Amino acid sequence: MKIKIIYLSIIFTIFCIPPKKYDPKLFNHLVIDAGSSGTRFCLYSVKKNHQCLIQHLNDPCYSVPANNGLSYLTEQEIYDVLNQGFEILRKKTQQIDFISLLGTGGFRKLSQQEQQQKFHILNRYFNQSSFNAYQIKFISGEEEAYYAWKSIAILYQSNEHITLETGGATIQFAVGNKEFFDYISLPIGLNQSYETLISYKEFEPCKQGNRLSQEKYDYCKNFVQTHLYQNKELNKFLELYKEYSNKYKTYTLGRPWNSIFNLVNKNPINIEDLKTSGIFYCNLSEQELIQKIPSNFAKRICYLFFYHQAQMEALKIQKIYRGTDSWTIGASIDEKTFPYCNSFN
Repeated sequence: MKIKIIYLSIIFTIFCIPPKKYDPKLFNHLVIDAGSSGTRFCLYSVKKNHQCLIQHLNDPCYSVPANNGLSYLTEQEIYDVLNQGFEILRKKTQQIDFISLLGTGGFRKLSQQEQQQKFHILNRYFNQSSFNAYQIKFISGEEEAYYAWKSIAILYQSNEHITLETGGATIQFAVGNKEFFDYISLPIGLNQSYETLISYKEFEPCKQGNRLSQEKYDYCKNFVQTHLYQNKELNKFLELYKEYSNKYKTYTLGRPWNSIFNLVNKNPINIEDLKTSGIFYCNLSEQELIQKIPSNFAKRICYLFFYHQAQMEALKIQKIYRGTDSWTIGASIDEKTFPYCNSFN
């Protein structure tokens, strides 16, 4: 009788108690987008089977408040930003299998010596925090452009498209399909361009906070085009791939474009949509603007529109589609940034 009871207990344990949910092929990959104007933490749940797949894409990113990107901050400021980011992350999960901190345009602007100094600061932080599985990498314009293109491929199951990413320091313009991928990266991002443009006396009417008539709006847009996009390398790239501009959809990446889609409230957007909305916002008073958008963005809202209209016209884009905030989706399952995706044994 006693043996029978033990036997029944074993059977009950095996078949009636639900097994602990654990998948040895499910990994949490944290991608830290160390941009030129801010830092974003993006946590991706990656399923590894015959290929790496992202399990959930519902808003996995959050920005950490700071007055600039990590490349411009002091050691203590860098530590403060990262500590804030991980404090938020700990409320979401205790499991982080790998961390990729990827620096972009702001780090590319630094000298080699400055890059090494920042690398050592970041490496020291992760060592002191007892993180073992991590990498710190300052990615090239080509890598950033590819991750942007790959992000759209993942989001929209597309194998042929164009991507346009606006960052604070650089822009990346890329075209690709199953057979090829090519890109151009230029140091004319939204913030860096503004710093360049205000050095011209002729740009005075276009500065932040100025209300613009349609005539002045066109003047400012043309000024941006003349001073930022008269580039032989860019013109050669556009000529080389002009046949794809009408065949492929062009998707946006970056927070500036995301802001535009929120304000225009339309998808896709054409040049006329951009101009109409730009002139509308350029004619609002500061008080009226603050009612529609956060006050810290209000002063440069007009610049946001004529800068991007100049960009669209220079790149010969007639219609543009909303993509995503960041290239981190593409980086989250790339074998160069996530070693678990190197092999599929």
